[in-house]
Amino acid sequence: MNFTEMLGSFIGRSIEAFLTNQFVQGTLLSVGDGFFTLQVTDPNYNTPITQSTILVQNVEFVRILAA
Repeated sequence: MNFTEMLGSFIGRSIEAFLTNQFVQGTLLSVGDGFFTLQVTDPNYNTPITQSTILVQNVEFVRILAA
């Protein structure tokens, strides 16, 4: 089992992704070969909910949050 296969088992869960120079928190929507997509909610009320696609090669580590 590789990283993306393992991450796919957590679709629908809240995760934190730590990249080299960025931190992203959101709900895991999908996982593909070498990338995953998060639904990111900005704590600012003026910005809409966005989807971010993150390349696995840029990820330092991922934390799965408690349900």
